[in-house]
Amino acid sequence: MPLKFTTTDQATEHINLLVYGEAGIGKTTLCGTAPRPLIISAEGGTLSLADKKIPMVKIKTRDDCNDVYDYLTIGDGPKHFDTINFDSLSEVAEVLLLDEKKINKDGRAAYGVMADEMNTLVRGFRDLPYHTVFTCKSKKLVEEATGVISYIPYVPGQAFLNNLPYLFDELVRMNFTVVGTTKYRVLETVGDRRFIAKDRSGRLLPMEKPDLTYLFAKILGKEFTESAKSDSTPTHLKGK
Repeated sequence: MPLKFTTTDQATEHINLLVYGEAGIGKTTLCGTAPRPLIISAEGGTLSLADKKIPMVKIKTRDDCNDVYDYLTIGDGPKHFDTINFDSLSEVAEVLLLDEKKINKDGRAAYGVMADEMNTLVRGFRDLPYHTVFTCKSKKLVEEATGVISYIPYVPGQAFLNNLPYLFDELVRMNFTVVGTTKYRVLETVGDRRFIAKDRSGRLLPMEKPDLTYLFAKILGKEFTESAKSDSTPTHLKGK
């Protein structure tokens, strides 16, 4: 079978992103800023988007995950959505773990099955022809010897947690920053000793505004939308 060649610019059409942060930081609200979004919710905490009328599917079992995947691959998903948002990956993992514990009395084995299923789920949805956004809880770590505090994305099960950062091209932390007396939400894209983050595109500044339509356009080198231009975040924040 003859090889089909393409180029790297043509191959990169859709963004896959993991965003993590403390409870109440605005991760669910961030999902509403994506282009033509569908929200797959295992949390039920979508009150912040109540005025947006964004399509949503609730996940309560592993069968629900499979049904959504089938709809997006062989159903009408491509006609209606550009972005698939999992809110949150932490809660989806809890759903799968709970399902597995009902049939597997070996706790360690149940975590192993959950880790395998979550890897398959993330890779499966990530590779669909949509932008994919996975929100995640944040876990606080304290280094015993130095007392240094750091933050990482959190999901149950060490095996899946260790693999998590390698599954995404973009991994950002949602946080607050203060300019003068005003507090702003930002997406931190460059990690340090305090938290992990990465930007494989190389096009993002260390702090970016919490607008996914803007962020995707910037990563893909496309023109920004009006909604992104009108954001109230001070311009000089991007240089911090």
